[in-house]
Amino acid sequence: MRIIPFHTAPTGDAYRSLIDELIDKTARFFLVDRRQGRGDTPVEVARVFERLKPYLIERCTMEEMMTRTRAFYTEGIYYIYECTPASGKILKEEADGFLDWLYPSLPEDLCFLNEDGSDYLFTEAHEDGCGMRITEQEARDLMKRISGLMFVMERFPS
Repeated sequence: MRIIPFHTAPTGDAYRSLIDELIDKTARFFLVDRRQGRGDTPVEVARVFERLKPYLIERCTMEEMMTRTRAFYTEGIYYIYECTPASGKILKEEADGFLDWLYPSLPEDLCFLNEDGSDYLFTEAHEDGCGMRITEQEARDLMKRISGLMFVMERFPS
């Protein structure tokens, strides 16, 4: 299993279909508030956090996230949510693609987590990147099921 980046970040129907898959497959996702003590959270960001409040599991700092997963995260407050059909519906209503999750218009970097807390799907919207920690076969299966989804593959089947 390795991180396989998307050729282009999923948008539209591909984004919505992948959100449905991720909500079914994972238990948690997170979004980040990047305000970092620089005043109030932007209105649009606060509105999304308010909509997702019923599904909030916990809030934590960048340092706490790094301690748990040994992954590098950027500064901010991390809001970890439960994956449910209702929380997935909010994610589909608030954005049309993974790179839409960019501060200050929306909370940043929508990521879905494996049970061990590692990233299953990661987004780095400020760097125009996202991908998934999966096998190439899983990537091929997803591309067959979800129209418009394309990964950057190291090798292609013969």
